[in-house]
Amino acid sequence: MDRENESVYLLDMTVCEPRDAISGDLEKGKWTAVDYTIGQGEGKMLFCGPDTQAPPLRMSPGVKGWHHIFVGTYRPQVPPETCLLLKLSGDPGYTRSAPQHFRLDKDLVSREMLAGPMDLCEAYWKAADLTGQEIVFHRPAAGGMAQTVTNISYIRLVPLSRAEQGRAERDLARTDTRVLIANYDAAQHSMWAYATHQEMVDEFQALASSDFKMMLWGCAGAFTTFYPSRVGSEMEWSFGMPPYKEVWMGWQTVDRYRRHGFDPLRAAVGCAHDIGIEIYPQVRMIGQQMPWTPFSDHLCYVGPEGFQARHPEWQCLSREGYRTHHLSQAFPEVRARYVDLFREWVEDYGADGVNIVFCRAWPYVLYEEPVTRSFREKYGADMKELDPFDERVLSHRSGFLTELLRETRRMLDEVGKRQGRRLGTCYVVSADAHHAAKGCPDLGPFTATRSHAMDVETWVKEGLVDHLVIHVEGVGRPDASDRAPLFRPYVHLAEGTATRVYADLYPRRQSADSARVRALACYEAGVDGLCFWDSHLRIIRLSEWAMHRLLGHREELPGMQAFAEGLFRVVPMASLNGKRKSTS
Repeated sequence: MDRENESVYLLDMTVCEPRDAISGDLEKGKWTAVDYTIGQGEGKMLFCGPDTQAPPLRMSPGVKGWHHIFVGTYRPQVPPETCLLLKLSGDPGYTRSAPQHFRLDKDLVSREMLAGPMDLCEAYWKAADLTGQEIVFHRPAAGGMAQTVTNISYIRLVPLSRAEQGRAERDLARTDTRVLIANYDAAQHSMWAYATHQEMVDEFQALASSDFKMMLWGCAGAFTTFYPSRVGSEMEWSFGMPPYKEVWMGWQTVDRYRRHGFDPLRAAVGCAHDIGIEIYPQVRMIGQQMPWTPFSDHLCYVGPEGFQARHPEWQCLSREGYRTHHLSQAFPEVRARYVDLFREWVEDYGADGVNIVFCRAWPYVLYEEPVTRSFREKYGADMKELDPFDERVLSHRSGFLTELLRETRRMLDEVGKRQGRRLGTCYVVSADAHHAAKGCPDLGPFTATRSHAMDVETWVKEGLVDHLVIHVEGVGRPDASDRAPLFRPYVHLAEGTATRVYADLYPRRQSADSARVRALACYEAGVDGLCFWDSHLRIIRLSEWAMHRLLGHREELPGMQAFAEGLFRVVPMASLNGKRKSTS
């Protein structure tokens, strides 16, 4: 989609208004202009930093009609992060754009996509009617992303053909392609520290008029929440840590929305419904932890948190009788607390369902007294003396977790009946072999889940899960031919039931065409749709997201290679700030 001969380049960003907010020097309240040269001509890019308090800028594109819009940005080598907010004057909110830097060892990209210190990155933003519109640029206001540098180097515009315009307009009205799920696993709160309705509107712009039908909104780690819950306890920080840790671990996030009298969960539910998608608040059943220990789970910190701290007697026990940091679902009081949290989401906040992440934060049930006692009553044996992967042991442990899902389903049916709608469940489980419990033998296609006391077969059979997301990490073969078979057992399990199966599309970073190819492999495995772990990080990489948001077009994907390959490119600079690129 290069179409260089049709392109209109807007290289000089100093034409933005207000002009008095732009300077050639580093000044408070202003963007700094820097000269550069690319093959298409000389330009002036703009920077502003965290402390500049620079205002938003407006630019007239000087064209009318529908155009593809590409955004050129520069990523300084130090500091490594940049973030740009941009929108058309007619848009409800900003699009967030971060640098698209890739790692050959973990990401599916070609070497040509790696930008150096004298390169710009050009990424596709969107197609839009620019008649009477301005392009607006700004920087993040709060949260971890507010500590980044903001850059805008140039805009490239390519007019849409009549056929392209027709497709773009038809896509705005399509609903048959809405088979995608966005998973925001709670890091979005510390990234942006929402405190106004407009900031939440900005968050949802990436999902509007796309193939996404549902968002999983991470807002709880066990009973620690990123909203003012009546059931859980809001995230707190009770002892000293460096300031950047306070941002990323949540304290500043909660402090900011408290000071503004803002409820992030209520705003998120409203924004999701405004753009026509469902929202399922999400919990990760993490145990109470302290930082800096080798036992911390996935860099998460939960505590001090009242319910867990008050009830160590409800924690999971190892076979030797040692306490873990995790609450056990074998205790009715623990299950009741979770059901109360879920009730709050659908009853008080009007969410559309409940999401639990089951591919992290094990264990859920081990060798607690109710477990061993009831096992002895049922089997006449001491389960501690049996192989931990004995079928009876695994089945018995999983029954307590299944009971939580039964109790959740009964609550949702009760509330849904009053509200006149069906409230859904979405559970994320892992099919990765390396996610199986340590020392687990091959237990068949559901080894990873069964080894952690998850009876997915019963969940599906009893109608306890409406949306089942299969989490498969890593890269593997570029065409995903070694990943797709992991989805098939779950597809077969759900045949003839009301459960819909979704493939988690990995890796997190990949080229747009790689996402297209891997999505096709997932569909060929029979899944009903796709899910995207860490969507809050994916949406800010413009060219990748431009493909992601169309991955529900499963019938059209085979013919979209040229489109996908034209969404990103590296543009070399001949000079930057008067310094010429070395030719040696």
